[in-house]
This record gives sequence, structure tokens and C-alpha cells, in this order.
Amino acid sequence: MQKITFGKGLAKTIGLNESIVLEKLYERIEKEGTPLHGQMWIERTYKEWQEDFPFWSITTIKRTFSSLKKQGLILTEQHGKHHYDRTNWYALSDEGGHCFAQEKITEEDTQVRDTGNIQDKITIVEKQLKKLRFFPLQTSQRKELAHACKTFSLAQISQALEATAERAIFAWKYAYKILLTNQNASPTKLKRKIIRTEKLPDWFQQGEHINVAKVPEEWNEETLIKRRRLLEIQEKYQQQKKTTFSFT
Repeated sequence: MQKITFGKGLAKTIGLNESIVLEKLYERIEKEGTPLHGQMWIERTYKEWQEDFPFWSITTIKRTFSSLKKQGLILTEQHGKHHYDRTNWYALSDEGGHCFAQEKITEEDTQVRDTGNIQDKITIVEKQLKKLRFFPLQTSQRKELAHACKTFSLAQISQALEATAERAIFAWKYAYKILLTNQNASPTKLKRKIIRTEKLPDWFQQGEHINVAKVPEEWNEETLIKRRRLLEIQEKYQQQKKTTFSFT
């Protein structure tokens, strides 16, 4: 009897039926996918899908695939050689492949931690490098990969690889740089938004006009110029405030 598998975390996010179908779709694409327009596709009728899910009606299967498509997790198209061939072709979207890969990488990460085998971890990362079409690793980069597998979790490495691929960069050194940067980052190095802390005079906040003629004689000319400038700003502010209220 064939077992039905699904990720618990994925099921909570997209739905139980959807996670079961997505798991099977991923499995079939890996085994029998056909490359087309930069994606891996499989051609399959609803009756053929029912062979995988005999406990569901075709209506339920259609509704599940429709839900996956609405969530942006799969792509469906017709690529038949004849115009009358309306059989659906299925592929994982970028978002679908990402969330499913994250689910897989978490499970693999747990298994690797249990065994403590770094070589298994390296093998998993090498598979992902190949899947994302990264350039082949050089000798020195293999040492970096071994260091990354000893230092970081599979989930962290996977995120760095996908972040690099999203920028259309397929070189290991950039992903490794992301890992090291995140490791060395500290709260003191984060950029902070600069906030002005100087206080405006009380008379400016309260909107009280002060006659320049009443300014004490001991004030020098430079202070008077600054004072006049503040008064101009205040008058401009008050004018804008009146205009705003008139429209509300």
C-alpha cells in the first residue's frame, strides 16, 4: 500500500489536501518532469491523478488544484501537440518550489543533526547548488562549503543560496559572503534612523508672535537676523495651517 506523505508545517499554511497534492506533484516532477521554457513540467489527466488519490473524487482533485493555483504555488498550462489536446501540464511556481524546498530542507537538517554527519550535509547542499544551476565549485570553495556546513544549519545555507539566485547570481562565493555577513552582524552595526532632537522655542510651539521691536537692545545683529528668520518660518507655518483647515 502506497503511503501518503505531507509536511505538517506546510499543511497548516496552505491546507491539508493542498499539501498532499503538492508533495505528490513535487515527487512526480522530480522523477518524470519534462524541461520546457525554463520549468519542469508533467502532463497528467484528472483520472490519472485519481489513481494517486483514490479516496478523493475528481471534483475534489480539481478543487484542490484550483486552490493551489490561486495561492500561486503551481502553474497549469496546455502544451499538447494538437489544438484539441486539452490535457493539463503542471509545474511548481517559484513560490511553490521555495516553500516546499524549505519544508524539505528543515526535515533534512533535523536528520543531519541527529546523525552528526557533515558529509551528508555537504551532499544536500551540493544537490541544491546543482538544482539552482550554480557554477561548479573550485577547490578552495569546497573548503568554504565544508566550513559553512560545520558552522551553519541547512536552513540558513538554503536561504543564502536562494537569496543569491534571486539576484540572478549563481556563484557560491556570494552565498558564502551572505552567510558570513549575517554571522558577524550585531545590533550595534545596524543602521539607525537619525532623529532630530533639538527643541523649538516655547513661543514658536505656542504660536505667540513677538514683536522684533521689543527685543532687548543687548542682542547683536546676528541674533536679530536669526530671530526674524524664525518669525518668517512661523508665519509660513501658520498660513499653511489655516489653508489646510479651510479645505477640511
